[in-house]
Parts: sequence; C-alpha cells; structure tokens
Amino acid sequence: MGFYELFFTDIMKGSQEAELLVADFLAKYGNKHRHFGHGVLHGIINAFLFALPFIGIHAILDNQNKKYVIHHFSFWLITSMVIGGLIAAFV
Repeated sequence: MGFYELFFTDIMKGSQEAELLVADFLAKYGNKHRHFGHGVLHGIINAFLFALPFIGIHAILDNQNKKYVIHHFSFWLITSMVIGGLIAAFV
C-alpha cells in the first residue's frame, strides 16, 4: 500500500506510466510479506498498543490486581495474533 500511495495522485490524473509501474511492482513483490507469521507480528504490536492501555487503565480505576491484567491481556494477545495471522495469510 505504501508504494501504491506514492503514485496515487499520478494515477488519479490519468498517468498510464505510473499505473504500469505500480502494476509491475505489485506483480513482482506484492505478496512478499503476505504470510501468517507477519500477521502474527502485527497482532502482537496491536495488542500492546491498543488492548494493554485499555486493560491497564480499567485495572487501575477498579483497583484490580496483576492477575486480572495478565488474564485479560493474554486473551487479547492470543486473539490479535490469530486474527492478524489469518488476515495476512488469506485476505
């Protein structure tokens, strides 16, 4: 997507050269990181960036212990890893 975004304005203006360049690049390298492990990595990153802050804030405000945070975060970590892997591999 990042490579495509570089040429988006040229493609929208009707540049056939930019469209061919993007099509050739994606045909050659488009599926390089489209595997389960890459999605799992992004699932781990998302769990730490999105789930952990919400769980942590909720635990602090409700005076919960560490086991509460570990239990809920492990659920979201595993779920994010599986979903990220499935999205990267099959979508």
